[in-house]
Amino acid sequence: MRILVLTQFRRKVGGAESYLETLLPALQLRGHEVALCYREEGPEDRPSLNLPREIHQFLPGDSASVLEQIQMWRPAVIFCQGISDLEFEAQVLKLAPGIFYAHNYQCTCISGAKTRSFPQPAPCQRTFGAACLLQYFPRRCGGLNPATMLKRYRDQFSRLASLKNYEAVAANSEYLAQEYRRHGLNAQCLYLFAQSQKDVSFSNSSECRTQRLLFAGRMDRLKGGDVLLEALPNVMRAGGAELQLTFAGDGPERSAWQQKAARIEAAHSGIHVQFKGWLDKPAMEEEFLCADVLVVPSLWPEPFGLVGLEAGLYGVPAAAFAVGGIPEWLCHGENGYLAPGDPPQAAVLAQAITRTLDPADHERLRAGARKIAQRWTVERHCRELESLFEIALKHNLSHNQPVLGGVRAKAK
Repeated sequence: MRILVLTQFRRKVGGAESYLETLLPALQLRGHEVALCYREEGPEDRPSLNLPREIHQFLPGDSASVLEQIQMWRPAVIFCQGISDLEFEAQVLKLAPGIFYAHNYQCTCISGAKTRSFPQPAPCQRTFGAACLLQYFPRRCGGLNPATMLKRYRDQFSRLASLKNYEAVAANSEYLAQEYRRHGLNAQCLYLFAQSQKDVSFSNSSECRTQRLLFAGRMDRLKGGDVLLEALPNVMRAGGAELQLTFAGDGPERSAWQQKAARIEAAHSGIHVQFKGWLDKPAMEEEFLCADVLVVPSLWPEPFGLVGLEAGLYGVPAAAFAVGGIPEWLCHGENGYLAPGDPPQAAVLAQAITRTLDPADHERLRAGARKIAQRWTVERHCRELESLFEIALKHNLSHNQPVLGGVRAKAK
């Protein structure tokens, strides 16, 4: 099958590009011809996608010229990750049936965060529409600039309309798929996959030594790093051991979190916090190997939370708020513990962390973390994506309404 992948950047700006760097070679190994069409290079300080030379790449340029090249290549199906040029996207979809892969809440929320921030951060269940404009400022859904609010609303409205041109929307969790279904789209769950480069043995034990916590991700308010910091004193008192918390990542809240961490360290001699910034894959693997618990304190409804599976492959259980798609991979009591997330509070997060660190149960949770993470493989993902492609092709040929139900069941 000839598969054209349509995306915004060729450099690794976010999770979508990292996903494609693994997926495209995997599809090629399964006998497909794969091409990548990207609309811009991306920031110069980000690395380019590392792809096999056999994967054809349509370089950015005049839209008419690129469309002509794609037409000559004759794709059987289009797999889109989202681009900003909706007119170009619509023209590409005239050449072959398409599947859109949703990584986030675009077109279902003005800000894309699907979170109301006032009086405190909590997931939002509203259906996107004009009434959201009335809630935007009172609920602090985004900034305070009305022009920006209106532009974002128009952009999301246009994106929602554009998705009706696809045979189906594939979402990276059932939670996200349900969100798109509520907006009138034919959406199916297509879970992400986790990969490890090392054969990990279970040699660590959290008993009678410093207990090591890990946060990995972007440092912005909705990722909940400040709530995690507030939870540390309760965790130390409950566990009776010193704590080492490592932040891997960066973002606009880093400075504020560092200041808060310094105050907590000054008040509690057994708490130690370090900020390491963004880490490359080998360095991140070392953090996973050293961690006792991954903490995912997200205040917003994470569409999935792939970092939990990535840590799980290294035998690292997780503690997190039960928001968004996180409960689909974090099985309470099997590979960690969940805390109620509406509203998210430091005290209940501390309880989940403490239970996950419990020496009497920790080794069982570590084994469970790896067992569950190993169920999400790139091979499984490719098989289910191929099923979506086949159904899209059949529907395109028959001109019947697509019936995509039952393609994906939750992993257990």
